[in-house]
Amino acid sequence: MIQDGEFNIAPPITNETFERQGWEMEVETDGEDDEGKTIEFYYWKLPLPKDNPDPNAVCLISSANDEHTDLGLKKGEYFVEIENSMGLGMCRYEDELQILYRALTKLEIED
Repeated sequence: MIQDGEFNIAPPITNETFERQGWEMEVETDGEDDEGKTIEFYYWKLPLPKDNPDPNAVCLISSANDEHTDLGLKKGEYFVEIENSMGLGMCRYEDELQILYRALTKLEIED
């Protein structure tokens, strides 16, 4: 990650990153709000390697779209980690994600 004072030069991980790289959006519900509307949130998953057909494959997983304020992110930005790893492989920027994917699979995350 390259930083210049307060400004990050490396792009943050966003929905556009996931769409471009072929991640799958997972939508879940979390009860109802005060008005009785279902609360939905989503996150992104990518098996390792991304063409792995095994439904039990280890995956990279993003934070949920409604967790940004809890994690100190701007709306629309995400953290990514190795699923169920408690922070292992934590990435916030696209270049970190590319390096992690390459290190784990010896492949490029984008063509």
